[in-house]
Amino acid sequence: MDIKLETYNPQKHDQDKLAELIFASDPEMNGIVYGEKPLEVIKTLLNVPETYFLPQYTKCVMLDGDLVGVVVYYPTSKRQEVDKLAGQGFMKTMGFWGFAKRFFLYMKMEKMLGGEIDDDGLYIHTLAVDSGVRGRGIGSAVIRALEQENEKMYLYVNGGNEGAIRFYKRNGFTDIFYDEMTHKGETYGEFLMEKKGS
Repeated sequence: MDIKLETYNPQKHDQDKLAELIFASDPEMNGIVYGEKPLEVIKTLLNVPETYFLPQYTKCVMLDGDLVGVVVYYPTSKRQEVDKLAGQGFMKTMGFWGFAKRFFLYMKMEKMLGGEIDDDGLYIHTLAVDSGVRGRGIGSAVIRALEQENEKMYLYVNGGNEGAIRFYKRNGFTDIFYDEMTHKGETYGEFLMEKKGS
């Protein structure tokens, strides 16, 4: 199987499909983060300069010329810088009041996403493979491709997403931290997972 990781190009790659893939990486948490119209918000964020989805951090996973996945990642040393930038993008995209309405939620999420992350690794913000081609080793091939850049990686995964947790453990990740938050009477949890070099 010959997958290629192509740098996201707004003029070339299907933004509707990309937004769907990003949302599908964790529909539960992304529904909370991006609000009532998550696909519209994500698509807008794909086109602003203040976003997690900057072209230098967003790779389209291509199989035989088709967009079948996405991975968004950057050096762990840039996490605070990227988070701050993305906060500005959220405010611009959602408007001041839309952002202000979600501000305390974002603060709770930030607290939940704790744990120790070294500054010399890669942080995977988003990894998603189209449901129609899952089970063919595409996600594992993406992890192997990222290992060529840096063998040490970190990511958060929804504590309720058992399939994703199994996938990451199969690919050498271990969970090193867990925390929860409550939102509208529901409890949500996230594992911080780490993959160290061999």
